[in-house]
Amino acid sequence: MSDITNNNGIVNTGLKSQTVDFQGHAVLNVSGEIDAYSAPQFRQAVMEILDKNDHYLIVDMHNVRYMDSSGFAILLSAMKRISPTGGTVHLVGCTPTIDRLLKITKLSSIMAIHQDIDDAVQALSA
Repeated sequence: MSDITNNNGIVNTGLKSQTVDFQGHAVLNVSGEIDAYSAPQFRQAVMEILDKNDHYLIVDMHNVRYMDSSGFAILLSAMKRISPTGGTVHLVGCTPTIDRLLKITKLSSIMAIHQDIDDAVQALSA
């Protein structure tokens, strides 16, 4: 994906997302930056998974370098959508900065945070 420069001269290095199957579970692999410019793409990828499965969402964040409030809002929206079914959002491999923001915003208290995908999948079986 090529860099995109907005009218203010800010460079967005883009967002790449791909849904993969891991032991029968859809996992959204995300890399790059989740911000106001890439949020629509991230929202679409999340909603495509939730349209097929409204019980959980696993997002592999190992390669996400930056996420602003628009990314957190999308995750919160996903959580609100799946919580009535008893489901949850599982975030895997967040950077220390993103992890810290999840704690500050208390989103870590309503979403599951994991170090690796195996842990997230095991949590679904528990």
